[in-house]
Amino acid sequence: MVIHRKPINAITAEVPRKTIQMQHEKFGKTIGINGCFGSSNLGQMTGFIPRRLVQEIPNAFMRCPLALWPDVEGPTQVLVYDDYQVVIDGCAERCLLKTLQKAGIKVDLAYALDEDFGLDKAAGPNFDDATMNRVADKIKADIQKLTAANR
Repeated sequence: MVIHRKPINAITAEVPRKTIQMQHEKFGKTIGINGCFGSSNLGQMTGFIPRRLVQEIPNAFMRCPLALWPDVEGPTQVLVYDDYQVVIDGCAERCLLKTLQKAGIKVDLAYALDEDFGLDKAAGPNFDDATMNRVADKIKADIQKLTAANR
């Protein structure tokens, strides 16, 4: 299943069409920030890191990749039109990265919190805010390098 961009004016669902148009008119290039939001401590952290990043990077937006199917036209497909994709998985399984790749989405930056940051995965939602902020700062710096290099 590979998702292809269609011309924006061919998108029949009004909300995603207007979202894509407005965000690109306002910011030029957009960045999709995708977190797996799994059930472990690290999976939960991946849901909060994008929230922080989109508050600090004006042209970054949290996206929902759960309905990346060709026959589903809606807000979840807005990520197909982002110029950059950032994926934050909790663990080495990298489920979210694999999902986007299977859909044919080019991923620019991908992280697994256990592998890339040496964090331990544990059952439950609890994680340390200081650790989350350290990880978010590193990802933010990487995003800034990526976008500066591609101007």
